[in-house]
Amino acid sequence: MNDIILLQSLQEKLKDVKYSSHLKIVSRLIKKIEEMGRDALKILDVEGHYLLCEMKVMKPPYRLYVILDQQNNKYYVADWEHKDKQEKAIEELRFKLSIAVRAGLEKIFT
Repeated sequence: MNDIILLQSLQEKLKDVKYSSHLKIVSRLIKKIEEMGRDALKILDVEGHYLLCEMKVMKPPYRLYVILDQQNNKYYVADWEHKDKQEKAIEELRFKLSIAVRAGLEKIFT
């Protein structure tokens, strides 16, 4: 079983989601991570032993962003964003991840 942690920032964002179908999609994607682990993710970037990954949903066109700590096998579900905003979301997460690797992941993402 994989250790999956929903970051506080994502929990806050999901409270404001207009459609319950989106919450169901996020839940389904998290279940997929539980079952498949790293095989469910597309790797976008590597920073130390951390991987920045995404999961795609075609309809509606959204992305779920996950940071995988390969040392401890922990999955930090970090963001849920529309495809149109994916570049901005990826750049923000890359920046936060680079800071987190230097300062300690728990200080940045919890």
